[in-house]
Amino acid sequence: MHSRLLISCFCLFISFNSFAQLQRDIFPLNREFKRGGFFISPEATISIGNKVENEINFSDSSYTYEDVGRGIWRYGISLGWFHSFKRKQPIQFLEGSISYRVFKGETEHSGILQEGNNTSNFFSENTYTNQYLNFGLRAKSFKQLGTFTFLTFGLGLNYYQELANDYNRSSTYPPIEEGFAAKGNFQIHFQVGVGFKLTDKVILIPTIETPLLTLIPSDQLNPAWPFFNANYQPFVIGFQLMFLREDPLNCNAPVLK
Repeated sequence: MHSRLLISCFCLFISFNSFAQLQRDIFPLNREFKRGGFFISPEATISIGNKVENEINFSDSSYTYEDVGRGIWRYGISLGWFHSFKRKQPIQFLEGSISYRVFKGETEHSGILQEGNNTSNFFSENTYTNQYLNFGLRAKSFKQLGTFTFLTFGLGLNYYQELANDYNRSSTYPPIEEGFAAKGNFQIHFQVGVGFKLTDKVILIPTIETPLLTLIPSDQLNPAWPFFNANYQPFVIGFQLMFLREDPLNCNAPVLK
């Protein structure tokens, strides 16, 4: 009698746990939904600049300067497609995207030119505004946080193709070697976000993304982009809306484990 009661309680616990899991887990998607779907992500972009100090010696003079890079908030928009897998595994879903992104920053340049006993001071506020077309591919993992929330993180590949650029200097200063980001660059990036299930068919994932390594150009592994004499680490903050699609053939099927 007791053994039967224990077995019954155990079976009830397993059933309750399975039901709770069904209600709790968002990925893998229930079989009532198709594994692929469309997403759109409005974005905010920023590039964090660094500080550079240097001295250049000419034949009869020297120039000591300092560049301070600062990012300016801009915008972007991404459209893409995601594909989730049937069962839990290290990679829960893949997504590909095409994006339009604008990055803007300023470099505060100040320098002193020493010519014998004479000194001259220089100051210039330099700005850049670059527009890019971006192609991205990401492999993402997932960890459930609550009934309707989860953590997502993963690695991906980004290719940025420059569409237009605008470089400005407020005043002139002695000629020094300055670097600028390549017209096209291919990078490995990391993305992390927290997802919220807004409705049965809509998921919102605020994300933050930044490159880790530059693959092309191969001589520039640093993920930060050079503008004037400062380097800028780009960040993209997105608000990804994923739209789930019903699968009428499997609308009553249980979740696959």
